[in-house]
Amino acid sequence: MSSKSTMAVGVIVAVLIVGALASIGYYQFEVAPSQNQSSSSTSTQSTTVVCGKSNCAYVNITLGAASCTDPTHPCGFSPPTITVVIGVNNTVVWTNQDSATHTVTPTTGSAWGVSQDCQGILGLCQGNTYQNTFSTAGTYQYKCLYHNGMLGEVIVKNS
Repeated sequence: MSSKSTMAVGVIVAVLIVGALASIGYYQFEVAPSQNQSSSSTSTQSTTVVCGKSNCAYVNITLGAASCTDPTHPCGFSPPTITVVIGVNNTVVWTNQDSATHTVTPTTGSAWGVSQDCQGILGLCQGNTYQNTFSTAGTYQYKCLYHNGMLGEVIVKNS
C-alpha cells in the first residue's frame, strides 16, 4: 500500500470517528433529554393537574418538621388547616421542604394519602410534591406517619 493510500484511509477513519462522536454527543445532549421529559410527562399526565396560583391550594411541609413529635402542639404542615372549594381550588398540593421524609396520610375519610416510593421509603423526599383533588365536601384530617406532631386538615366546601 502506498503512503497516499495509507493517508487516505487514515483521513477516512478520522472523519468516521469524529462523525460518530458528534452523533453520540448530539443524541446525549439533544435527543435523550427530550425523550426523558416526554416519557415522564406522558406517564403522569392522567394524574397530574396543572396548578396555577388560583386553582390549587398549597401546603408546605416546613423545614425542621421532623422535630414535630407532640400531637398536642401540631406543627410541620403550613398551614395546618386549609379550606378549599370544589370547582375553584379543590386540588391540594403538598411540598416537602424538609430534609426528612414525610407522609400525607389520611386519618379520616377515604384513602387519598401519598403512597409513593421515596428511595425505598414510603413518603415524600425533600423537594417532592404530592397532590390530591377533593371532590366531596367534608373535613379531611391527615398526619405524617413518621412524626406524631404533624397533623393537618383540609376543609372542602361546595361551590
